Amino acid sequence: MGMVPTIPLQQLPQQQKAPSEEDWTGVSDPVTRRRLQNRLNQRSYRQRHAKNNNTGHSGQAYCFVDPSHDSGRPLQLMRSASAAANTVSHVAAILCRLTMDQHSTCTFAPPNIHELMNQFERDALEKYLSGSPEIDQLLSLSRINVLRAAYENVIALGMSAEWLCADEAVSVFSQSCPGVREIDVPQSLSPTSLQRRVPHHPWLDVFPFQQMRDNMIVAGDALDDDELCHDLVCFWDTRDSRATLLVWGAPWDPQNWEASEAFAIKWHWVLRGCPDLLVSTNKWRRQRGEKPLLWKGILGAGRTQVV
Repeated sequence: MGMVPTIPLQQLPQQQKAPSEEDWTGVSDPVTRRRLQNRLNQRSYRQRHAKNNNTGHSGQAYCFVDPSHDSGRPLQLMRSASAAANTVSHVAAILCRLTMDQHSTCTFAPPNIHELMNQFERDALEKYLSGSPEIDQLLSLSRINVLRAAYENVIALGMSAEWLCADEAVSVFSQSCPGVREIDVPQSLSPTSLQRRVPHHPWLDVFPFQQMRDNMIVAGDALDDDELCHDLVCFWDTRDSRATLLVWGAPWDPQNWEASEAFAIKWHWVLRGCPDLLVSTNKWRRQRGEKPLLWKGILGAGRTQVV
């Protein structure tokens, strides 16, 4: 009898790049598996892009490509404030136009997310007009507001809703792209030096608080972006979480944002160095007749910091 041929065992590519706790091989739960895959893909993409920037050979005329990856045609970058303002003025029509298949790459978002948004808003309005609004619906509406605010701000920054939703998207500000520094964006959204240096997802660019953006970028992989996404925009999820942000007006104005007490406690390290948000939060609470939050206790030095 001849010798039985042997098959050499090798690590899969994802095992070579991922820490042991992020190795998704053998993970049966689809949500957990996809979360680990997304995190690994984003880290790998940022590393490749950082390497290209360092060598000066990006080879792209524009800052980003169509997330569908079908045609390879670059998305147009809005270069003027007027173009962004004209688009943002139609906020009700601002939606991400990724296909259902493309949306399925998001860990949490259902592929019919925008249909759900429209249906939910109609149902909530009917209940409100009938005099029986539900607390859970109000919480979910606040998350829809944050999602719309993110769409508005990313467009004001010269990017698109589709680019914001793409898993492998990288902020235009951390890329060597002609014209990016010429974009006339609201001062509160102007990129920091850290945003320009460190490749990151454009999701972190939409908050009108410079230190908050820097805090999340510095945190790197320690930031559970899936959990943050859930708390802020997952209006379709039935899991009860009061940790969220509220937007009461133009989303690029820091005075229109408020942090819930649960968000401030859970994500306290994100709020460090953000006096504008702390002030505006208590302003909105006072207008509702609620007691102001005691930031010294919430953000006290005794708390464990992520950054």
